[in-house]
Amino acid sequence: AAGLPADPAARPAAVPAARVPATPAPIGGGGLPTTTPPSPAAAARSPGKGDPFAEPAEPRLPMGGSPEDKLEFFRGILKQKTETLARARALYSEREGEVTQLKAALEKARKEGGGAGAPARSPQDEQRLQLAQAKIDSLEAELAASEADRKDLSRALAEVESEVPRLTEELHAERESRGAMAEELVGAKEALGLAQDRVAELASGKSEAQGALEAVQEQYQSVLADVERLTAERDSQALAISQLETALAEAKGAMGALESESDWSRSSLEEAHAHAKGLEGERDAARRQLAVVEDGLKTLQTQVTELERTLALKDADAVGLRAALTARTAEAAELPSLRSALEGRAAEAARLQARVRELEAEVAQAREAARAEVEAAEVRARMAESELASLREVLEATEVEQVSLRDRMESDAAALGEAVHEAEGRVHAAEAKVAALEAQLAELTAQAAAVQTEREEHQQQLAAVERKLATTQAERVGYSARVSMLETAAGQREAELQRQQALVAKAQEELSLERARREAVEAEAADARLAIAEAEGRAEALSSGHEGQREELAALNEQLEAARAEADKVDRLQQRVKMVEGALEASESKRRIAEAQAARVKDLDAAKAALEAKLAQSGATLQSEQAAKALLEAKLAQSGAALEAEQAERAALEAKLAQSDVTLLEEQGVKAALEAQLEELRAALEAEQAKSGGSDAQAGDAATAALEAKLAQAQASLKAEQAARQALEAKLAAAPASGAGASADVVAERDQLKADVASMKRKLMAAEAALESAASTKAKVARLEAQLKALK
Repeated sequence: AAGLPADPAARPAAVPAARVPATPAPIGGGGLPTTTPPSPAAAARSPGKGDPFAEPAEPRLPMGGSPEDKLEFFRGILKQKTETLARARALYSEREGEVTQLKAALEKARKEGGGAGAPARSPQDEQRLQLAQAKIDSLEAELAASEADRKDLSRALAEVESEVPRLTEELHAERESRGAMAEELVGAKEALGLAQDRVAELASGKSEAQGALEAVQEQYQSVLADVERLTAERDSQALAISQLETALAEAKGAMGALESESDWSRSSLEEAHAHAKGLEGERDAARRQLAVVEDGLKTLQTQVTELERTLALKDADAVGLRAALTARTAEAAELPSLRSALEGRAAEAARLQARVRELEAEVAQAREAARAEVEAAEVRARMAESELASLREVLEATEVEQVSLRDRMESDAAALGEAVHEAEGRVHAAEAKVAALEAQLAELTAQAAAVQTEREEHQQQLAAVERKLATTQAERVGYSARVSMLETAAGQREAELQRQQALVAKAQEELSLERARREAVEAEAADARLAIAEAEGRAEALSSGHEGQREELAALNEQLEAARAEADKVDRLQQRVKMVEGALEASESKRRIAEAQAARVKDLDAAKAALEAKLAQSGATLQSEQAAKALLEAKLAQSGAALEAEQAERAALEAKLAQSDVTLLEEQGVKAALEAQLEELRAALEAEQAKSGGSDAQAGDAATAALEAKLAQAQASLKAEQAARQALEAKLAAAPASGAGASADVVAERDQLKADVASMKRKLMAAEAALESAASTKAKVARLEAQLKALK
């Protein structure tokens, strides 16, 4: 309490000089401020712990940077300063709010302290007041520092904002300068492109001029070389033409041979087709025979099934007859008892007629029912009596027929045994036939493989011929192009010949003019020589006779010099005449060259005609080779048809083999069925014999029914066996003949196939020879064409 001032109101006057703390102290108990820890932001920004607005150092402006880089640099600095200023403003507003709160708390505390009338404060209150005062001082100090920082930042922001227009102007200036530089660069590039185009045009013009000059020189040299070469080719072409004619004759002979061979191959293939048709007819006949055999087997099977069904029906009928006979016997035994019961009922009805009047309707109904039953019993009794009489008659007839049936069954058993033996022989024959057919099938398979290989060889040969034809056509196209080139060259040479002829005519005119000039010069020279001789004579006469006439002599000397000058002029004219004569001789040589070129053009025309003739011959040869190709294709197609026919024959033989297997199995089944039927008949016969030997009187009715059923069954089985025996006999009679015919047909077919294979081999050998001759002919044609190309 001693440390506090006497007047508490004196302290607030010094508050503005102190710094406001970063955070306001909340007011706690007693209205005095309490000690609370400062906020993290205030702790981080306290003056004693570093700059609260610390920011990284500004980077330096890059040296030599572009205006865009400078602009980005200044934009980054401006953004950094703006963020710093915003942080300072936020911190300033925060501190200002804290100071306002502390001021309000302090005023409140002072008011509370003044209203208490200056009571004695406790040491705790004094300590809290001191802490609050210290905190107020620190906050005021922070507020002053924040205000100073704010002023510094405002000043820095003003400086930055003042630099922004200057930087913007520099940026615009830099952009304008760059645009101007870009336009200048575009103009320079355009000028450079125009200059390069001009240089390229000049260079192309120069190269074209040089090329034209070189082409003219080369054309002149080529014309001279062509003249020399064509004169040498003319002689060689005559020899080549003769060789071509001989080769053409040989090719025609070879083509005639090929045509004759193709005709022979066509006739042989027609024969093969006819033989194939015959084989197909034989195959159809064999199929028909096999169908007949199969029909017989089917009918036999149906007869067997019908026999079994008939036997089952007869057994059922016998059982029914037995039951009916027993029922009728029982009814016949009950007939007297029924009559006595009827009489008793009639007497009872008479006695009780008065008592049962109310039941008259029922009695009448019972009477009518009884009457119906009596009538039915009487009818049944009569029918049983008539059936008994008929059965007795049938039994007597059955006993008569049983003896004949036994004899027939024994004879049928013997016949069936013979049929079984015959069927076994037929099975063995069919097995032998199957083995023969398998051997033939193996032979046909080998022949088909050989024909397939030969067909592949034919296809390869045909592909080779097609390639040769393609090369021939390409050579023909080359010949056509060469002929067109020769025609173009001939036209150019004719134009050159006309030009040379015009030059020769012009040279001849100049030669005639030079000759006239030479004659005039010679006449002048003769006159000058005469004048010189006269002057010399006069000079000698004057020198000897008149020494005093020196002036005249001097004049004569001058005349002599003039005459000598004229003589020199005459000499020069003679030299010029010689030069003109040389030019004339050159013109004459050119004329001779032009005449030689004209002769060469004529030779070229002749060579062209020869080439056209050769081209026509090549076309004819190509057509003949195409015809040969078509013949080979026809041969190949015929070979394919023959192969297909052989494959069909092979399939037919396989079908025959399968049918033979089926027939063998069916015959074995028939044999087993016949044996089973024979055993059944034998067992039935033995059973009938046993039953007939031991007759029993007690089972007469049952025996009679069984005998009737057996009789019907035996009759049906007898008819079925007779029909089956007849069908089997017919089948066995037809089978050996068909087997013999089939075996003979198979042998003949095998021989015919062997002959066909031999003929096909001969045809293939002939076709190979024809192909070899065609290849040799084609090689000759290619060699001749190569010679023609060399001559060209």
